[in-house]
Amino acid sequence: MATRPKSNAPDLDFEQIEMIANFSDYAADYRKLSFEEIAKMLGANFSKAINGKTRENEFREVFEKERA
Repeated sequence: MATRPKSNAPDLDFEQIEMIANFSDYAADYRKLSFEEIAKMLGANFSKAINGKTRENEFREVFEKERA
C-alpha cells in the first residue's frame, strides 16, 4: 500500500475550502477592496474561530496570491 507524501497544505473542511474560493473570487472581482472589506462582505469572523489567526493568515495568503 502506497502512502501519500506529506503536504504543507492545511487540513481544511468543506466550509473553509468554500470560503477560500469565495475570497479568491471576490479578490479578483473587487480589486479595489481590502482584505478586511472582503472579509466583512463574506461575514468571515476569524476572532471567533478555533485557530482564527492561523486561518486568517491562510485566507490572506490566498487573497494576496489572487491580487499578484
